[in-house]
Amino acid sequence: MKAVGGLVALTVGGAVCAQTVEFSVMESGTYDVAADQIAQELAAAGGPEIRISAFPWAVLRQNNTTDLISGTNRFDVMSGGYYLADIYSYFQPLGDLVARDDYGTGMIENLMSPGRSEYLGGQQIGIPYGIDAYGLIVNKDMLAAAGIEADFPDWAAVIAACPMIEAATGAACLSHPTGSPEQIGAFFFSSYDQGFVTAEGVYALDPAAAIAAAEEIAALWTFLPENGNAMSFDEAQAAFANQDAAMLVTWPSFVTNALDAEESQVRGKWEMVAFPGNGFPWLSLWQLFVPATTGDREAAWTWIKAFAGPENAMRNLAEYNIGSVWSATYEDADLATERAHYWPVLTAGFARAKNPPLSGEAQDFLTNTLQEVANGRIGAAEAIASVNATWADIPVPPALLEAAQGAGLTAD
Repeated sequence: MKAVGGLVALTVGGAVCAQTVEFSVMESGTYDVAADQIAQELAAAGGPEIRISAFPWAVLRQNNTTDLISGTNRFDVMSGGYYLADIYSYFQPLGDLVARDDYGTGMIENLMSPGRSEYLGGQQIGIPYGIDAYGLIVNKDMLAAAGIEADFPDWAAVIAACPMIEAATGAACLSHPTGSPEQIGAFFFSSYDQGFVTAEGVYALDPAAAIAAAEEIAALWTFLPENGNAMSFDEAQAAFANQDAAMLVTWPSFVTNALDAEESQVRGKWEMVAFPGNGFPWLSLWQLFVPATTGDREAAWTWIKAFAGPENAMRNLAEYNIGSVWSATYEDADLATERAHYWPVLTAGFARAKNPPLSGEAQDFLTNTLQEVANGRIGAAEAIASVNATWADIPVPPALLEAAQGAGLTAD
């Protein structure tokens, strides 16, 4: 046995055969569980052994970063996204493998393009596998009781409807996983419709538009359930599922299966509506990256195709609610009929959704500051001034500058 680029390898007849590929993935009861099932099947079929290392989101992000910068080289395939842009130089291009295997044919349009998939210097380094876009889920009966049409062009319309909804139902208007500070970005990204990067390549927000978006968030927070400013994802879902809140703002993949379960109190009562705002719904597009230090890229590529490819996409969606990046999944007639109350809006959201061109440091400061606004600890104008002052000293990673230009998120 000998170590080869982070792989434990067995030498057979002078050839090195990969035995283990270590994969870092989010611990969620979905991605990690699906990965374990597929890994077992791949090993049984004679493929490489896959060792799953699952961590909560924030820990995964830190562990991936630390592993590369420290030179530990523990992971051979990493799961991540645009927030890893500061370390993109540690990943190897995969375009030759994509072209060789014609990988991506049949994928949702443009997902393999720059600004959606991850690129560095024009070279594709990320392979998409799990898609989601922030959603607004409503209780049709509760909104009907208040005489409210479930059509909200912007968050101002939601704010205007909330007093009527609460008066008619006795429930809170809105539920959201407020205890996860980064999630507040969903409201800001959809409301704010200006650039994030100046023509000179510096992070900056348009003050007037950003202040208005922050003020809307503070107004929305007044319609949360009692003591609802520190809810977990499960608590936010429970408030909606128990009909203690009329609307839920969250990642749809986290909740739709549970809301449609036979025992659900809201089964048949809920639907998804277009996400409000003139900005963009926040895109979650998980990517698979291969570090430059991974010695056996063929073994890593075999795992990527097994985990992310079309063969397991339907099962991953049906059993684990992992959003498929493959068009054929949504063409299944039975599933499309069964999920007609949210699939059309969900897939339309995929087309609108984007990632903000923000490094982890820039995004963390923005969302933490917005939490201060939402909870009444700082005014919106002061908050946005603080964000712009801090962002002035945070460099824009080249890959995110490319992404911002491609997505139309630079200042005019």
